[in-house]
Order: sequence, then C-alpha cells, then structure tokens
Amino acid sequence: MKREILINGGQRETRVAILEDDRLVELLVDRADHRRMVGDIYLGRVEAVLPGIQAAFLD
Repeated sequence: MKREILINGGQRETRVAILEDDRLVELLVDRADHRRMVGDIYLGRVEAVLPGIQAAFLD
C-alpha cells in the first residue's frame, strides 16, 4: 500500500490530506482563528512509531 501525506499551509489555515493508493482517506483542516486552550486533553490511539525521525502517528 502506498501512503502519502500532503500538506498545504496558508496564513489562515493548514490542510492535510492523507492518501492511500492515490485515494483520499482523510482530510484535516486547522484554522488559525479556531481557539485552543492551554491544557486541552485529546484522546488518540498510537498507530505507528518511527524512532528514526522521532515521531509517532496518532489516530
């Protein structure tokens, strides 16, 4: 399975598209005007850990 992550960033928002075998499987949009609170807690599941780039992928 071929996986790609495409990121497009602008002043007001960042868009992330996740493709599997050239098909869109997930689209995430983060807007700068969306308020975030310090101390927010998010629940996720670790899907993969890549020690070579010191990264973890969460779902």
